[in-house]
Amino acid sequence: MVKENKKKSPEIGISGLNSISNLEADIMQIVWEAGQISVREVHEIMLKREMEKKEHGFIPYTTVMSTMTTLADKGLLKQNKAAKTYLYSASVDRKELSKNIIMSVAEKLLDNSSKVLVSSFVSRDNNISADQVKKLLDDIK
Repeated sequence: MVKENKKKSPEIGISGLNSISNLEADIMQIVWEAGQISVREVHEIMLKREMEKKEHGFIPYTTVMSTMTTLADKGLLKQNKAAKTYLYSASVDRKELSKNIIMSVAEKLLDNSSKVLVSSFVSRDNNISADQVKKLLDDIK
């Protein structure tokens, strides 16, 4: 079996290394809620949530640490390296991240006329719900 060498891209997309995974999204939610937080604190919050759900196979600390480093590499988190323990904060807000993901989907899946429609939709200053995005994509079809 030959492994393909995939280049890591800083853009946020819908497939492969260019996606934001469920784990990355969960971590971003925690960071947005906290403002500034350490890997250990994120890990503890995730463990607490997993225990409340009574799930098995709890997430390892090293997975949270490497995922947060990846989010920093993608430009979604900022690392404050001033202290012994790195502190992380979001470098994008929820709305900006949502717009980037929606635009990436539009660029990869839709033709130019649809891209203009999606672009105008996400550039509005109001809050965008998942239902609104689904309705827009259904209307495009």
